[in-house]
Amino acid sequence: MTLLSRKETRITLLLSLVLLVLVGCDNMVEQAKIDQPYGESEVFETAARDLEPNTVPVGYLREDEALYMGTQDGSPVEELPIELTVEVFTTGQLLYENFCTPCHGFSGYGNGIVAEEGFPQPASFHDGATAALSVGEMFDVITNGQGAMFSYATRIQPEDRWAIIAYIRALQLSQNASYGDLTPDMQAALDELAE
Repeated sequence: MTLLSRKETRITLLLSLVLLVLVGCDNMVEQAKIDQPYGESEVFETAARDLEPNTVPVGYLREDEALYMGTQDGSPVEELPIELTVEVFTTGQLLYENFCTPCHGFSGYGNGIVAEEGFPQPASFHDGATAALSVGEMFDVITNGQGAMFSYATRIQPEDRWAIIAYIRALQLSQNASYGDLTPDMQAALDELAE
């Protein structure tokens, strides 16, 4: 093959492709247009078929009410419905620092960058009504939002919301623990530092 024949071959292929595209475009002009999802259709009688009763999307069968709703028999749960591990606290800390610190600050006092920029001061996790919330109520606030805080339901998976709550509880304990709350080993270490 010469260089000229390669060029001719490319042009022929390109023109063939353009012709195929142009021939296919006219096909959609004759297709019936349906403006409403449940409008009439010749194929299924309606454009969108009704879902079968009790249809649940894959991955959304949420049978554990405490885990997915933060409630038990409709009342907020008092205890975390997940097992507490180092990994849970590590995940909680990472997610807290990514999602919560702009408003609540690293220590949870509501002194994040948002307040410095003129927005209303967010709640502190260490005093008032916020500190008294049950874990189920905290889960509800993260899931549905409250006041100026928007919902994180689409951004944070339920298990990760519980990890954040576990980390917040650890923050609360770290800021409000008394000497008597410490283990004997920790008390001894603290006494040694004080000397």
